[in-house]
Amino acid sequence: MISDFINDIIVSLEAVNDGTHSGNKEWTIAIKKKLIDIAEKYSLSVNCNIYGEEYKHNEGVEWLYDLIIYSSNKGYFDEVYLVCESEWSFNFDDIRYDFQKLLFARSKVHMLVYQVSQENYDEYKDGFINEIEKSGSCLSGDVYLFAIYNISNDAFVIEKYIKK
Repeated sequence: MISDFINDIIVSLEAVNDGTHSGNKEWTIAIKKKLIDIAEKYSLSVNCNIYGEEYKHNEGVEWLYDLIIYSSNKGYFDEVYLVCESEWSFNFDDIRYDFQKLLFARSKVHMLVYQVSQENYDEYKDGFINEIEKSGSCLSGDVYLFAIYNISNDAFVIEKYIKK
């Protein structure tokens, strides 16, 4: 199931590159809606905020992360499937601040959404991967998805990284 879940995330987020979104708020809403749709497909719960919009299968509040997808068993928190943080600053340290929250999560998938110029693309991504590899909180096999808005080509690129 988890490989299908991850694949669904990648395919769905690549679909936001349809030319209808402009600006951070629109991109964020589109991404959150795609992730909520995936949670619904797998009968999972979601906590996030979509800036005053009501959307199906969403608890309507952020809890710990910008978005969290989880299962519950008889009202008790069971498993975390996805934790997601997004940061639209161009400053590496601002993005890193949100990214570091993901390092401590026990989740099947960790996802960071951010924007970067082509000039800084590899530097930022490699910096995050280096931090994953050096962090004692990350376990071998932990899955990270980077949803990277490349401002140079006005599109999202989704990259998967698995901790060694």
